[in-house]
Amino acid sequence: MTTLRDIQLEIAALPPNLRAEVLDFVRLVRQRHGLPAAPVATAPETGDSSLFRALEAVEFVGCIDTNEQLSTTYKNQLNFSAKRGSR
Repeated sequence: MTTLRDIQLEIAALPPNLRAEVLDFVRLVRQRHGLPAAPVATAPETGDSSLFRALEAVEFVGCIDTNEQLSTTYKNQLNFSAKRGSR
């Protein structure tokens, strides 16, 4: 018999979109067999927006390593040498 730990390891190895598919399947099986829904786990409130949390979940956040002060110094780092035309 497969242990819970084996199942967790298999699921952890999947990309986020396939983990969501597994969760949907488990919920379908519970529903078909008339089992009560599992309690919904709530993440501790961090103050982050839902968009940020979604991007972080797919490992998009933090994918670029740059100067921490980029938001205030970005104009110094932009290169407009390839820009053509005038307004």
